[in-house]
Amino acid sequence: MIKENCKLAIISIKANKMRAFLTMLGIIIGVCAVIAIMTVGNSMTADVKKQLEGYGVQNITIYINPIDYNAELSEADNENMQFKPETLHKLSEKFGKRIAGVSVEASAGSGSVIVDGKKANVDVLGTSAGYYKANKIKILNGNNFTEFDYEQGKNTAIISDKFVEQLYGKEFKPENLLGKELEINIDDNYLNVTVVGVYEYKMEGGMKGSNKNITTTVYVPLKSAWNLTHSQEIYEATVVAADGENASVLAEEVKNYLSELLANNLGDRFTVEAYSNQSMIEENTKTMNQMTMAISMIAAIALIVGGIGVMNIMTVSITERTREIGTRKALGAPDGMIMLQFISEAIIICLIGGIIGIALGLILGNVAVHFMGYAPHVSFASIYMSVGFSMAIGVFFGYSPAKHAANMNPIDALRYE
Repeated sequence: MIKENCKLAIISIKANKMRAFLTMLGIIIGVCAVIAIMTVGNSMTADVKKQLEGYGVQNITIYINPIDYNAELSEADNENMQFKPETLHKLSEKFGKRIAGVSVEASAGSGSVIVDGKKANVDVLGTSAGYYKANKIKILNGNNFTEFDYEQGKNTAIISDKFVEQLYGKEFKPENLLGKELEINIDDNYLNVTVVGVYEYKMEGGMKGSNKNITTTVYVPLKSAWNLTHSQEIYEATVVAADGENASVLAEEVKNYLSELLANNLGDRFTVEAYSNQSMIEENTKTMNQMTMAISMIAAIALIVGGIGVMNIMTVSITERTREIGTRKALGAPDGMIMLQFISEAIIICLIGGIIGIALGLILGNVAVHFMGYAPHVSFASIYMSVGFSMAIGVFFGYSPAKHAANMNPIDALRYE
């Protein structure tokens, strides 16, 4: 019976192609808009999430803030806003294996290295052992600093493959520089360092750099940088949660521990802050998904308008086919069959419109994200929703005209001119 009703519906649609297409137009536009918006929204969300994850999902940033930002800070206050090395050491001991590392960095200045007339601009950055895990630095050749390097503040360095390329060319093998000395000019002060490792340089966004004039970073042990700057200021540190740890939960525990440990220094003027990249990613993703859904709901209004068009056309169609309905009822067709026939027709119109809208929405969405520079991420949930919503509209807006057709008096219907 359903198969027969579908055949009758398709015959009716073919008999009035233009009218059927115009009826579908509202459905097509609505579904197309929803799919395209969801595709763009999902692609943007995925791209932002990927960028944030590049900074480390398990990273927890800790720092001390004044409660009153407008308050004037004395020299003593400035010291109270700094972490001491021993404080971070106690933190590591307290949480043990739950922490994969603690990252601290200190700038030693900017300068340049000149070799055989070729110049490379560099930023010299002192780092702790946890820095490389927190920032996902990949060592290509050689090794990281030894514990002795960190403790003694040895003048050892880890350089980038881009730095090697700038000075020695693409054909030069970076491992040939291991154990060699380089002279860095930092504001006319010369620093001689021994190369112990080469890391993979990446530009922001995760793409390898190709510009020969870019400034790369030369890493040295944290104590080496402190020896150069004659300062041991630590205003901010990054705690790396171990794999399997919930970074958001650990961030709260770290905050509570440091607040208790530094209670005397903090007093009622300062507070410890700790936020995880994981919570930031979750909040950002939630916000962008809500925005996408809100815009999609506005676009979905076109589907309601399309549904009203379906009801209107079905009412006209039933009026035109009054005698046909009367004949079928006179031959014994029950009310339910008459009703099912017209509901089936409404559903098929909406379903065809929905399928066309999905195809156009996917094309439009992918073209849009291509020009915006994002990788396409199609929302299959939106496709299933659109198909289901299209069929629901067919049932909802086709019900009233179908009910009217089913309730017709066969004698009146046969007399209708």
